[in-house]
Amino acid sequence: MRSIPQIDTDDLSQALGGLVESFQVESIGSGEGYMSDLYRITLQGRALPDSVILKQPSGDPEKLALASRFNSYGREQYFYRELSEYSAIRTPRCYFNADHQFLLLLEDAGLWPVIDVTSGASFAQATTAVTHLARLHASHWTCSPDAAAHFSSGFEAAALDMSSFVIDRLGELPQSSPVQFMNQYASQSINYLPLFLAQKQVFSHMDFRLDNMRIDGDDLMLFDWGECSLAAPGFDLAYFLITSLTTRNRRTWEGTLLDTYHRVLTANGIQYDRDELFNSYRLALPPGFYLAALVLTRGHQDYGMTLAQRSLGAIDDHLPFILKQFGNTS
Repeated sequence: MRSIPQIDTDDLSQALGGLVESFQVESIGSGEGYMSDLYRITLQGRALPDSVILKQPSGDPEKLALASRFNSYGREQYFYRELSEYSAIRTPRCYFNADHQFLLLLEDAGLWPVIDVTSGASFAQATTAVTHLARLHASHWTCSPDAAAHFSSGFEAAALDMSSFVIDRLGELPQSSPVQFMNQYASQSINYLPLFLAQKQVFSHMDFRLDNMRIDGDDLMLFDWGECSLAAPGFDLAYFLITSLTTRNRRTWEGTLLDTYHRVLTANGIQYDRDELFNSYRLALPPGFYLAALVLTRGHQDYGMTLAQRSLGAIDDHLPFILKQFGNTS
């Protein structure tokens, strides 16, 4: 199958197993927050879905370089080829996954409700999210050697990338104890890797936030698997709570949501100490600032500041523990 703009009805018919008589293409993702270019293809014909999503490499050289550094395209293709079938979470159906280039044809989740990221998730939505997250982690609590080898470089790449722009963004924020700590963390992030790698490592989404999921009642669909990797169980959990909840709601619901995650994990046959989960969650709060720094770097001031305030607020709430842990590794 060929990419946009070369794609034609024969390409789509072969990929989808139906008869595509005509189609229309709409660009839906090529700007901020997208590592690849996304298109919605509306279909006319027989034995077809109403529409599908096509993902192909970004036309932006900067994003292509970033995707190459993190192997984002390879990660997402590996997930759909090798892991999605065995993951206890709903993902878009993959109709086509190219062998020698990045090209994915996926189920369109466009009819699912979209949650406003600024307002954040409700308690019910957050409960649904952490419930499905626990099931995902439980289904991959022990990774195959092949998957472990494929994803082993995720944290190293992220740590090496931290100091390149995080410190600059921190300089634009009012000085506070969390900001001072994050300056230390960003400048020495590679030295902190042993703290993360010493924990239990499970297959993780690594970008588990409202932008990358759709929630409808108790159902959830999770997409954008280009950052999936091995990480401690608390990473996805911390990332969701600090990006997808207001600070007030995160403070109010934090303990209950961690309890829910732990209870579902246990119900799925995983023995993992609740105190160990809490420590893993708190250790994952500093790297959660990464998204805020990235959004601010790209010039999205309002959203970036919202994320920064949420992240720094969580770090501040747990600062004594964080300082003790990271102060021991320098």
